[in-house]
Amino acid sequence: MSTGDLARAIGVSESSIKRWADEGVIRATRTAGGHRRIPTSEAVRFIRESHIAVVRPEFLGLPEAGTPTGTEPGADDDAALLTRFLLAGAAPEARGLIHSLYLSGRSVAAIADGPLRAAMARIGEMWRHDANGIFLEHRATDVCVQALNRLRTAFPEKPGAALALGGAPPGDPYLLPSLTAATALAAEGFRTINLGPETPFETLHRACRDMRPALVWLSVSTTTDPAALRGSIERFSRDVEPAGVSVVVGGRGLVGGTPTAENLHVGASIGELAAFARGLLASTAS
Repeated sequence: MSTGDLARAIGVSESSIKRWADEGVIRATRTAGGHRRIPTSEAVRFIRESHIAVVRPEFLGLPEAGTPTGTEPGADDDAALLTRFLLAGAAPEARGLIHSLYLSGRSVAAIADGPLRAAMARIGEMWRHDANGIFLEHRATDVCVQALNRLRTAFPEKPGAALALGGAPPGDPYLLPSLTAATALAAEGFRTINLGPETPFETLHRACRDMRPALVWLSVSTTTDPAALRGSIERFSRDVEPAGVSVVVGGRGLVGGTPTAENLHVGASIGELAAFARGLLASTAS
């Protein structure tokens, strides 16, 4: 983006942006004609770390961020507000809230483990007493998928970055948890390939062989045979261990058992996945 675009996005003068770029506060490049250009991901980093309010989010590629919410930020309020937007089918407001939370400095993992998890958990239980429950859950899932896919565009792939790939195992049709994991890992600096729900272990084997990832995630939301699934995960982990692949498994459908494979790790949240990913990147960089 140009210095003028960023200036309009955050409501400051273009001369301020140019000065910050020249001082190295904002990392910028120059075109052949000498014009400064700022990667959108760098603009987002600067906004988050500087806690600067965004007044024209469309210049960042997140046009709905900053949608008026009518409440001050707070974990409980954010969850309740997101729930209300999703139940009402207010897609722009729901997407805008998620994007605004990220731009304000909240990590993808914190959003996922906080308001997103709380809202979807509440909506996911509505089928028990509301005939429209399944419809409401599926619609809410679609809105959250849209928000996360748009957010992932703020994390362009860096050449040479470590690769993470994953999905949900066979028999698990849930889309959102694996996408959330992919978005959180992209925010940590990984190149990511989300294989989505119902991913056969043979597909994961082939992907590991062909793509050579540093990390494989498995998001387990449901299973009809926990023991069989644990066995499949253990075998897969041991098979890919010689290639130096770390396997991280999590989700509400994961039941019992202690990992026996050295490269297999179990997490209870997206935050734990993100923390493991940061440690993995640090270890490979040192």
